[in-house]
Amino acid sequence: MLRKAEALSLTTTHTATQVSPGVGRAFKLLGAVLLLTLAACSAQKPQPQQPPAQQPTQPQSAAAMQRWEAKGKLGVRSPKENGSANLIWQQANANYRIHLSGPLGAGATTISGSPSGVSLQKGSDPAVLASDPAQLTEQIMGWPLPVSEMFYWVRGLAAPGAVAGQQKDSRGLLQSLQQSGWQLNFSDYQSVGAFQLPSRIKAATTNAAGPVSVTVVIKEWSPR
Repeated sequence: MLRKAEALSLTTTHTATQVSPGVGRAFKLLGAVLLLTLAACSAQKPQPQQPPAQQPTQPQSAAAMQRWEAKGKLGVRSPKENGSANLIWQQANANYRIHLSGPLGAGATTISGSPSGVSLQKGSDPAVLASDPAQLTEQIMGWPLPVSEMFYWVRGLAAPGAVAGQQKDSRGLLQSLQQSGWQLNFSDYQSVGAFQLPSRIKAATTNAAGPVSVTVVIKEWSPR
């Protein structure tokens, strides 16, 4: 009887430790669900954000430049004059000094201006005072130099007042315009610090004496 009881006990224990096929399938299904859940969590993990693409920088407006020294050449063609001169243009806000030297004008000429007026001294002659630089240069030198407008034009800007035929390139840089009776063309822009400034300005007009052409070539810009 003891041996039969032991045998029965062993049989019962062995049967209890066996896992039914249904339970095994349930464990496998549970494992698959856990794997899918982990995969979904990984897929939903926030990805590191990419830095925004840098936009091309626009050149700073040359209107902000109020002080400079510019060196280059000035050429003139008119019924009374045909030549060129070395140019040094010093600007300090509303005050300026333009020095011309060389064949044009037969010697050194200095044009100095401020809000109170303008003076022109040619060679060793006494300085002549006036209120309008264009009229003064035409009176003394035989051709007009519109310094008041050139303060803007030389930086590639339209001067205050009426403007016609204004054209700009894809960067917004002035290419041509008509203003104050002059036809202007701007070219050969160069980077000067934060600014884009023209290296060549051609201005043409017609007055009572005939056609006048003024070309300003800036070889060296020194903002201050």
